[in-house]
Amino acid sequence: MRKLISESKKLEKSALELKCRRLNWRMVTKNQIEDCFKEVCGAALEHSYPFSMYWSVHDETKNEETVQLSSGVNMTGVVEKIDKSDVKGWKAEAEKGAALVASFASNGSVAFMIYPYKSERYSRSEENIILYHNLSPDAVTRKLVKRCVSNYLLYIRNSSIYGGYSSTFFDLIRINMMIAVDIRNRRNLYRTAYSMLAEWSKIIGAGVVGYIVAVLSRGS
Repeated sequence: MRKLISESKKLEKSALELKCRRLNWRMVTKNQIEDCFKEVCGAALEHSYPFSMYWSVHDETKNEETVQLSSGVNMTGVVEKIDKSDVKGWKAEAEKGAALVASFASNGSVAFMIYPYKSERYSRSEENIILYHNLSPDAVTRKLVKRCVSNYLLYIRNSSIYGGYSSTFFDLIRINMMIAVDIRNRRNLYRTAYSMLAEWSKIIGAGVVGYIVAVLSRGS
């Protein structure tokens, strides 16, 4: 029963790691993220940042929690007249949904996702961007959280109708890099690269075989 003993030890070690991760999230990491998001909201007020900022915690489910930094709803300035038999009046369009979400999963991993502003007439093609995935709570430092906030501020400015005339070439490069390293897109890139490698291997292999046959034919 040597295998049973070794498997038991591995399970005990893994269960202890999960327990430590959950404890670290609850006692340290969650509070650290909250403090950073609070600072951002305070700084936004202090420096008259155009978008309202607020933070929230969703911990109704034990060991599956999120800490969220959100940007408020903005009116786009588009007002549509409604003149129907049952409804009459005016409808003002709004952009909303912008958020930076730090998510703690039941398996003990942390992820950071950013969501853009969206309205009925204007939205980005991607639903969101995963900045970090499958992090240990120990790996979530203040520096990492501030980097996520920086990427989030860049993203919402470029997704808002009010930031359309401030986008630069370097903004687009940074956003496209964030999209490219998103775990979902990395998988697609890996599959594409593997397929290309397989095809090139076939071509190269066929070329080598053809060369060998040609050499042997000349020799005969």
